[in-house]
Amino acid sequence: MLIFLKFVYVWLLPPGLLVVLLFLLWMYMQLKHLSGRKFVFFILVLLYALSLTPVSDVLVRGLENRFVPGAYPAGDVLVFLGGGAVTGVPDLGAADQLSSVSASRLMTAARLQRLTGLPLILSGGRIFAAGAEEAVVAKRVLLELGIPESKILVEAHSRNTAENAKYTRVLCGEKKWQQVILITSAMHMPRSVAFFERQGLKVVPYPCDYQVDGTIKLTALSFVPNAGSLSAS
Repeated sequence: MLIFLKFVYVWLLPPGLLVVLLFLLWMYMQLKHLSGRKFVFFILVLLYALSLTPVSDVLVRGLENRFVPGAYPAGDVLVFLGGGAVTGVPDLGAADQLSSVSASRLMTAARLQRLTGLPLILSGGRIFAAGAEEAVVAKRVLLELGIPESKILVEAHSRNTAENAKYTRVLCGEKKWQQVILITSAMHMPRSVAFFERQGLKVVPYPCDYQVDGTIKLTALSFVPNAGSLSAS
């Protein structure tokens, strides 16, 4: 009964509802022999396919499997890339929190710092004027977790991955560091590596924050559209 209810719900909410409406529109155009029905059918099929979990998983896995984290990565410095922060919300007496993506990346960064003892660059600034500086929030969390302040460097100016790489290169140049252990979401890693290598840095990728399972698991709900899969696609 629970699976049946879930199956019904997904067709009553976007994108399932949009798929149903497009299908009804296409059927009407077919019956009336209206021009443009082939285009509507193409959009219908595309929207439906991109909203399926198996399709989005294949697309995401193609990025996430590009790099495999090593058991003990070697480099001069760890580099954490911010993935968003939320401002004006409570967090143990403070007023900012990292997003779930950033928190996942930071947990990996903290564990690697404990494992390697390497210095750690926190890269991530304020995108909007009213937003929080991701690297500053991340530093506060690391200090609360017991990471020595002497091991933390803050780069709070970057607003995107290109600027992450640009400003990190400046810090590495000042410290004579050449090889960085790059920590970011597995899906984000391919473009991150490209930007950092473009800046002349040697990159050891350490992906984390995986979004899909290692193997595809098909269920009855795998063939109904959902917003999460459409977003991932």
